[in-house]
Parts: sequence; structure tokens; C-alpha cells
Amino acid sequence: MYRNNDTATCKVAVETHTIMLTLLTQQALAALHDIANHRRSRLNNYQISDADFISLLGKLERAGLICLKADEPSGKLLSYSLTRASGRISLLNVLEAIGEHLNCNHPTSEEFYMRYGAVAQKLGVINQLTRSFLEDIKLTDC
Repeated sequence: MYRNNDTATCKVAVETHTIMLTLLTQQALAALHDIANHRRSRLNNYQISDADFISLLGKLERAGLICLKADEPSGKLLSYSLTRASGRISLLNVLEAIGEHLNCNHPTSEEFYMRYGAVAQKLGVINQLTRSFLEDIKLTDC
């Protein structure tokens, strides 16, 4: 589990079946927000094993999105800082860093719009366009 002050904490995982962002993508975004805000908050809403948490930090660090602060222990969320302003880190940067994708095989839900606001509008358009293009590709075309 994700550790909070060396005490294992277990939080309810966010439902992802109707969300375009994979669970790992949601966890990565939460971790980046928490690092940017210098406090644990969003990541506490997710169940994540210690091994998966360390792996996630490693991916974000290798991609150059975060770096370990001087004289801080690795593997702790607040031991890291963003390598650039949060406004300069794109969803594409995050997806590439963690090797994830968007889930465009379901219509965009109300829950997604409520949770992600303005970004949901852009992703909703992408989702609809992708679904439309995929609908036009028939088995005989493959």
C-alpha cells in the first residue's frame, strides 16, 4: 500500500470502467499534482502497492518529469520535485512516461466530465472522434 508517515494506508480505489484515463494514468496525475502542491492529497484516494508506487516514481523520473531532491530519500512522494512547471507538463508527457493509453472504447461519461472539468471537454472530443473513426474501420479493412 501507499505509505503515509510509515503507516500503511488503504483507500478506496477510484472506479475506472467509464473513465478514459487508466488507473495508472490517474495515479500518475495524482502523484504529479501532489508533488507540485508539496503535500499528499490526491494520491491518497488510490490503492497502490509499494512496488507499484516505486515503479511509478521511477517511470516519472526516467521520463524527466520529476527529480529527487538533494539529500532526500528515494521512494517517498515528497522527496521529489517537478522538473518544470506543472503547466508545462502535458497529458501526452504523462502517457508516454508511464506507457499508457486512453480508453476510447466507451462513450464519455458524466462522471468523467464532473471529475476532470475542462480537460474532459477536450478528451471527450478525442474520444468521440476516435470512436467514430474506429466505427468506420470494418473487419474487411483489417
